[in-house]
Amino acid sequence: MTAPFVIAVLIGVGLLIVTIWSIRFIAAGPPPEPDVSDIHEVDVPYVCAVCGLSLTVTQAHGDDIAPPRHCREDMVKA
Repeated sequence: MTAPFVIAVLIGVGLLIVTIWSIRFIAAGPPPEPDVSDIHEVDVPYVCAVCGLSLTVTQAHGDDIAPPRHCREDMVKA
């Protein structure tokens, strides 16, 4: 009868840890808004190498533009 009790306690502790982590994550709130002066106009076309979807990034924050992901792969510049 000890094994089911130990398993139940471990499950309870696991649920408690996940609950505390979730509450802390939600309480932290969203990340701060980017500074409007750092956003600049760009014209960078991307294409998904898997399905062929194309899109154009028109505004970017900072100088280094990371390629968006589609079909779980990084898109390539067209």
